[in-house]
Amino acid sequence: MAINLLMAMAVFRRVAETGNFSEVAQELKLSQPTVSKQVAALENHLGIKLMHRSTRQLKLTEAGKDYYQHCRQIIDEIDENEANIRQNQSLLSGTLRISTPVKYGELHIAPLVCEFLKLHPQLKIDLNMDDHYVDLVKEGIDLAVRVGPLTDSSMVARKLGDFPRVTVASPDYLSRIGVPKTPRDLATHNCIVFTLLTTQNQWHYVGPNGSEKVQVSGSFTTNNPSTMKKAALESIGIIVAPTWLLEDSLRRGELVPILNDYRATPMEIHILYPERRFVPARVRQFMKFLRDRLGTEQSNKDN
Repeated sequence: MAINLLMAMAVFRRVAETGNFSEVAQELKLSQPTVSKQVAALENHLGIKLMHRSTRQLKLTEAGKDYYQHCRQIIDEIDENEANIRQNQSLLSGTLRISTPVKYGELHIAPLVCEFLKLHPQLKIDLNMDDHYVDLVKEGIDLAVRVGPLTDSSMVARKLGDFPRVTVASPDYLSRIGVPKTPRDLATHNCIVFTLLTTQNQWHYVGPNGSEKVQVSGSFTTNNPSTMKKAALESIGIIVAPTWLLEDSLRRGELVPILNDYRATPMEIHILYPERRFVPARVRQFMKFLRDRLGTEQSNKDN
C-alpha cells in the first residue's frame, strides 16, 4: 500500500504507547485493520520489524524502541511548529485531554474547564474523571490533576497547593460510641478507610506533642470519596477527608469535626504531565489557568 509516512509514524507511536491496536483505532477514529496496515506499511517502508505481535501481547523490537523515540521527536517538533504559528494568532486549538479524580473534578475542575473553553472557543477539551490510576502516556492524556501522594516518578509534577483535611463523624455515631480525645483513641473506633491513599490504615496528625500516627481499622473501606462521606453520614464510622468534600455537611451539622487539637496531614494537589521536550501551548496555558484560579506558590518559570 502507498504510505503516508507522517500518518503511519503517528499511528505507530500511539500503538507503541498503548500496546493495543483496538485502542488506537478507537482513539484515531480508524478501523483496526487500517491501524494494522499502517504499521505493516511502515515496517515494509523501513525494511525492519518494529514489533512482535501475538494474540495476547505486543512487544517492540530493539529497532522498534529506537524508531519510537525517533517518531516521538519528529511529531513533537511538528506540533511545536504548528503551535508557534497558532500562538502568533493568539488562538488555542486542537484537543486537550485531562484526567482528574471524580469528586474533585466535579467540584473544582469541571467548572474551570467550562470557563477556559469560553476564553478559547476554538479549543476542544476531553475531561476524563476516574479515581483509579491512569497511565497518561498509554491513554494519550495531556495532563492530570492528582489528589494525594504521588507515586509515578516518570511524570513531571507541578504542585497546585494543599487542602486541609478534617476528622469527622456523625452526631449519632459519637453519641453511641463516644468522642475520641486523641488520635490514639481512634484505634478503638470504627474508621472508614479510603483505599486510594498510600497511607490507607495509617492516619497521621500534628498535635500538641508533635507528629503522631495511628493504625486504624473498621468494617468499611472504599476507593470513592463520596461513598466514604455517605458512610459517615449513615453513622457507620469516622472519616478523615478534605474540607472541600465536607463543607455542606459540616455547615448543616450532619457531620461534626473531632480531634480539634490535632491537625490531619493536608492533602496535596498536583498537576502531572508526561515528560517531553515540547509541551503544547494549550497544556501550558491550562496549567497556568489552574494555578491562577486554584492558587499556587510555584515559580512562573514553568509558564
